[in-house]
Amino acid sequence: MKIVVCVKEVPDMESKFKIIGDSKIDESQIAFKMNDFDQYAVEAALQLKEKFGGEVMIVSAGPERVAKEVRQAFAMGADWGIQVQDPEVDAGDSFVVASALFGAIKTIGDVDLVLTGVQAEDDQAAVTGVMIADMMGVPHCTNVVKLDVDGKNMKVNRELEGGKNEVIEMAMPAVLSIQSGMNQPRYPTLPGIMKAKKKRLDVKKAAEVGCTAVGAAGSKTSFVKMFFPVSDHKAEIIQGDPKAAAATLVNKLKNEAKVL
Repeated sequence: MKIVVCVKEVPDMESKFKIIGDSKIDESQIAFKMNDFDQYAVEAALQLKEKFGGEVMIVSAGPERVAKEVRQAFAMGADWGIQVQDPEVDAGDSFVVASALFGAIKTIGDVDLVLTGVQAEDDQAAVTGVMIADMMGVPHCTNVVKLDVDGKNMKVNRELEGGKNEVIEMAMPAVLSIQSGMNQPRYPTLPGIMKAKKKRLDVKKAAEVGCTAVGAAGSKTSFVKMFFPVSDHKAEIIQGDPKAAAATLVNKLKNEAKVL
């Protein structure tokens, strides 16, 4: 079985965020890591490899530092990978990134499965996997919490609202977006970390993987402004005895908030 896992580098949400102007984030105080949801996708791929054999390839896009996250997946047990390292891809939106990842997947050849995390921790767009499936022309399923494989056929449990599951039967090749909680991602072992340093990582430009949709021109969305939201709401403590405070509250709800 040939499985591709798309991995994204995201900021650690415990980092201090500072906006420069209205369009950039000061990265000097930000720590980066592998997207948590993608770790579940890597683990799902490794479990399938252990059960059915084959290989697990990691595909990612981003600056040079992203190699650290790719090699983390190598240390977990993935075999080799491709990193699309191109500023023109980094300057684009989710469509541009999906196009670059799709191009990288095409260079691998025929694959049985493409796995992604259900969403990224930073933008939470949850669209990359779906876009890749559309570009590949294969079926897809999101919010996957259980997967049973029988040959080229799969039974997939998809999480819905209210804790319910939708059970879908589908065939490979396909793209699946893995939800958190599907498994428990393994920790890289020391031998795995040592082996990861020697595993093959192909670094490509967008043009080398056939990706022509790059930068702002290739994006389907446009960036307007970045800012920290400011809340206009405030709490007010009403003083006085209970009867007077209740009367004041009713008056404010009627005449100020206008909810009564």
